[in-house]
Amino acid sequence: MREPQIRDFRKLALYQKGMVWIEEIREIVKGWSWEDKQVIGHQLLRSSSSVIANLVEGNGQLYLQKEINFINNALGSAAESMMWFETAYKAGLMNQATFKRLDSEAIELRKMLVAMMKKIRVEIVDRKLA
Repeated sequence: MREPQIRDFRKLALYQKGMVWIEEIREIVKGWSWEDKQVIGHQLLRSSSSVIANLVEGNGQLYLQKEINFINNALGSAAESMMWFETAYKAGLMNQATFKRLDSEAIELRKMLVAMMKKIRVEIVDRKLA
């Protein structure tokens, strides 16, 4: 268990990058037809928002293993978002450049999540050895 403390998730680079990513997605979905928003857009906004929501929820935990569990959920949501990007691209809702940009940003977020998870795992091991 960590020392109880209030940590500001807003200072995390991953959070900041993720919030920009979500806003990009929201702006794209706004231009879609009602039906496309309801079917693909809703799922895409839900999964992309879930990435950052899970990061934040995990960051607020006292137990390191619980934080890892939330980061793992965030990884899954990022992968789901990538699937919805591809679905939107294949449906003609976004051009190839937009698809590649958002997909690359999702990959970068996933790499950052994995790095955070590894850092926490080291902290867990260090605490067990102490």
